[in-house]
Order: sequence, then structure tokens, then C-alpha cells
Amino acid sequence: MKKIILSLFLTLISTNLFAAQTQIAQVNGMICIKCQKMVTEALQKASPDADIKVSWPEGVAVSAFQDKSNLSDEQYKEAIAGTGFEVIKVVSVDKIVTDAGEAVKILD
Repeated sequence: MKKIILSLFLTLISTNLFAAQTQIAQVNGMICIKCQKMVTEALQKASPDADIKVSWPEGVAVSAFQDKSNLSDEQYKEAIAGTGFEVIKVVSVDKIVTDAGEAVKILD
């Protein structure tokens, strides 16, 4: 019985570790905190369950999901583009990213 419980526990943990996803966008045109807030609000509306970090100095938007994103990369791009900013590139990775500097490295 202990082996079964341990196996189930390990399966749940490994499923959660591998299910995480982050979408990262290179956003052109953000020049201030107000720009950052506009993009943040648009992404919060599009993906309310995501942990969202937007950085205007780095020009990135990051949405981290404990599971998979509810948006395709194209839908993610459209959510940001709806604010009037140009989206240069969108990348999805199968891990949690919360640091803007790390996000910029992934985009490069």
C-alpha cells in the first residue's frame, strides 16, 4: 500500500513539474510604467490564472502558468497587440519563468 501511495504522489509531483508553461513576448514600443500597466491588464484579462510580469525597460511580457496556457502563441500576441504595441516575437517554454532578464535571454 505504501508503494502505491508513493507512486501516486511521485506521479502527481512529476506531472506538475512538467506541466508548467511560460509564454514570453518581445514587445516593442513600451516606454513607461503606464505602457507596462496596459499590457499587464490586457494579459490578465486574457489569462486570469497566469502569473504575469511585464517589464517596459526590457521590452518583455511574461505569463507563467502552473499548467498549460489557455492561449496559443498567436492569441497571446493578439492580446498584447490589442493594446497598440508591436509584438516582435512570442516564445513558449515548458518551465516557469518569472524574471525579465531570463525572459530576454530566452527570446535571443
